[in-house]
Amino acid sequence: MAVTNTSKSHLTVVGAPQAIHGPNPALAATGPGHAPATADGEEAREAATSRAPHPDAHQPAGPVSTLLLGDDWKQRLRTRRSLGGAAVYALFAIVINLAANQGWLPTVPVHQVSFVLLGMVAVFYGLLRSGLNRQFKDPSLTMPQILLPATVAAWMYTFSGPLRDGVLVILAPVLLFGFNHLRPSKVRLLSGYVLALMGVVMISLVHHDPKSYDMGKELVRFMLVAVVVVTMWQYTANDTEESSGLLHALGVLLFTEDPKQRLRIQRYMMAAANFVICTIVLAYAVSTGAVNETAGWWLGTYMMANVAVFYALLRTGLNLHFSDPSLTLPQIMVALTCVVWSYAILGESRGAALILLALVLMFGMFNLTARQTRMAAFFALCSQGLTMLFMATLAPERFPVRQEMVNFLFACTSLPTISVLSGQLTTLRHRLQSRKEELAHALERIQTLATRDELTGLFNRRHMMETLSLQKKFSDQGGRIFCVGILDIDHFKNVNDTHGHGVGDEVLRHFAQHAQSVMRDSDVIARWGGEEFLLMLTDCRLDQAEAGLERLREVINAAPMSDTVSGLRVTFSAGLTEQRYEETLDQTIERADQALYRAKRGGRNRTSAS
Repeated sequence: MAVTNTSKSHLTVVGAPQAIHGPNPALAATGPGHAPATADGEEAREAATSRAPHPDAHQPAGPVSTLLLGDDWKQRLRTRRSLGGAAVYALFAIVINLAANQGWLPTVPVHQVSFVLLGMVAVFYGLLRSGLNRQFKDPSLTMPQILLPATVAAWMYTFSGPLRDGVLVILAPVLLFGFNHLRPSKVRLLSGYVLALMGVVMISLVHHDPKSYDMGKELVRFMLVAVVVVTMWQYTANDTEESSGLLHALGVLLFTEDPKQRLRIQRYMMAAANFVICTIVLAYAVSTGAVNETAGWWLGTYMMANVAVFYALLRTGLNLHFSDPSLTLPQIMVALTCVVWSYAILGESRGAALILLALVLMFGMFNLTARQTRMAAFFALCSQGLTMLFMATLAPERFPVRQEMVNFLFACTSLPTISVLSGQLTTLRHRLQSRKEELAHALERIQTLATRDELTGLFNRRHMMETLSLQKKFSDQGGRIFCVGILDIDHFKNVNDTHGHGVGDEVLRHFAQHAQSVMRDSDVIARWGGEEFLLMLTDCRLDQAEAGLERLREVINAAPMSDTVSGLRVTFSAGLTEQRYEETLDQTIERADQALYRAKRGGRNRTSAS
């Protein structure tokens, strides 16, 4: 329902108040208890409790504590925590040396690890005790103190022999400690580093000593580490922080600075990880003789080449030239060819490839249109059928016709079903998206009605009071003066009586438009009711506000106020006052209202200041 010039606006505000224009230092104030986004570990906790100091801050340090830990309570806290970790390292060194004395571990590498642990403790203690740690972004040196034990654990894995499962157990608390004390971006860096390091170590052991290190068992161990790492990534998947320094540079190098491109590349990394895992499994199958070596290496090369090609397309931005920048359909087509190819080279276990075929199509259900899903299903069915026919003709002893017919019937049953379900899911997704857009438009409309006068587009009375309250709070805190004025169009009733309410509405709209064109960006004007408007002028004294109103008066007096009545012009009277620290907003508005009445009694078309 439109609000005309015969009624005052009393809409209820349901949205948040609109921010006041213009700079204000109070807007930049940080609430207590909010730690900086760049703090790690104890630094974040110290910042979060800055108004409630740590108990150590007021406890006098003894001479021994001062000698060992220093005078500053924060440095003492950091050093004490580091020494706690040193005690754990010392205990660990004792245990592995006892194991070496019993002959369970080789002596020389154990002594080397013990020496490295001792040196690591000495280096960190020296950095903390000397204060050099303060030169780093994280004075607690949390990340280095986690990366080094993880590296030592991977080193121990190379010579632990039958005890190497215990090394994987040692990695668990290291990763857990990092998960609890590092920012999400560094948790990802730590988990990725551990996964890559253990993968390289395991591959090296299998390559150099295949008799002692079975590839299948090492693959199982790698999968366990991957499960832990992926779980950590999942729990940090919603992080929106901005990294800096080395992490920021590394992120830009790998993922670019474009947020959308970063998201696409990060999602692709999940698919790339699956290709890598499949390649590792394929290598194991080749090593055991389950797959022909030439065929296996060709397929592995094909998968890794596609990983590189898609990453290059995404990283260079060439994907933006396609209608789907995520390249979902091409990725699915490539994955389908890999699955069909693996079916052709596998032996009795090739039936598992059919499950992967369905899994790839299910992945496309959430990203492809119904038509694209049908295309992918048709491609999968045709390529799988032709492969089965070709292999049954080429090697009937390995691919019996009866068994291939059963497998093909299974594919004919499952793949079209997935295609139909995908079409239904796509339709549902489009409906939900349409509903979401409708709700967003409705919410925007409600918020507009709640804060705006529908006739003039200005703030309504209720929202203007909230804006004034916020401005008074800022003014009281920062000493910024603002003025309040009430403007009333002179003889507006005569306009309605002579030309009708439609022309009166035009006058109100034109008045609001011209007023907004003259005002500063930091000033706010609202329709106060009927032909009255309330004006808030920020960061100015009374004489400056009067000068501003006179500029507005010149524009209003000269501007035509109606498109239908040629030459119709109006004037306005104004009451102006300066807000005082000791009075309420109601008192200020009342003084402005009294000043307006004096302006009207004084002959109208003038400003009265109070």
